[in-house]
Amino acid sequence: MEIILSKERVDLQECDLLVTGFFCDERPLRGSSGWVDWRFNGRFSRFLIEKNLSGDWNETILIPSEGRVMSRMVLLLGLGHTSEYSHLRLSEIARRLLEIAKRLEAFDICLSLPYGGNTGVSCSKMAEVLVEGLASGLNLSGDPLNSECIKKLKIYFAEGEEYLSEILSGVQSAKAILKKKIQIRILPPS
Repeated sequence: MEIILSKERVDLQECDLLVTGFFCDERPLRGSSGWVDWRFNGRFSRFLIEKNLSGDWNETILIPSEGRVMSRMVLLLGLGHTSEYSHLRLSEIARRLLEIAKRLEAFDICLSLPYGGNTGVSCSKMAEVLVEGLASGLNLSGDPLNSECIKKLKIYFAEGEEYLSEILSGVQSAKAILKKKIQIRILPPS
């Protein structure tokens, strides 16, 4: 597995899948979800207004990027209520995300989920838990399909330069915890 750290924003990552999450009790959309919504001229906000999207836990919507962002597809994840967001939920998200990525055959994934503020999740812990959750979802029992997935999997973290050291810290923690189970290569920004 490769982890790529980027100084650029999520919309500039050339990958298969850009994943961002949003809460059912937080409007307007904030963080990366708000930024991506802006890039799509408010499409996600309109989905919310029209009640086609709510942000409930495990809700997903997959849309083609249509050239509005550099990724091929955008996946919005419903995160439920802000007060229920936790490390455990992030771990569940990582395993679910891996299932989705396998079905889509999308192995270059940019992850940008909420942290800080009233979420109770720090930026470094968000990165650590996501990497650990992805690794545990790979079922490292020697399944050839999972072995191939591990080799192909590239995870991008693109929260901007100001969060680079926090993300690196989280990824390094996950790498240390997983060192006997999976090989993780961390690629710093160029």
